[in-house]
Amino acid sequence: MAVCEVVDRVRVALNRDLQRTVGLTLAENLVLCQVAMAPGKSLRMVDIAGLLTIAKSAVTKTVDRLEDRGLITREKDPADRRTIHATLTAEGERLFALAQPEFVAAVQRHFAGHISQAEIRCLAGLPGRVLPPPPSAQTVKETG
Repeated sequence: MAVCEVVDRVRVALNRDLQRTVGLTLAENLVLCQVAMAPGKSLRMVDIAGLLTIAKSAVTKTVDRLEDRGLITREKDPADRRTIHATLTAEGERLFALAQPEFVAAVQRHFAGHISQAEIRCLAGLPGRVLPPPPSAQTVKETG
């Protein structure tokens, strides 16, 4: 239970800091991050949900807010009109670049700065020991 409390408190602190410093929620920053790192700075909505392990409806609401601010555009896939891609705009790229140092500093301030490098390495190894392997990109595409 203590681990859940740590995760919750750190997420709240990160969210608060990002909103205060760059005007993004943690969820918005995470979506921008996934899209910014994707080839062509464009990613299918279903893939964003899979990468962030959140519901498609949560991605839709977050992308709605980002689109309203001109940070992302939605584009239909010409090969499959049912598929929607979220694509980073120039303004989205600018704000994402501005947000990343703030995000890293907030993670350091609220989490990483309170634990040792050995503890960080231990934590980094936990997902592979506790969680099932993530679905492959092919599985995400088949189920999307």
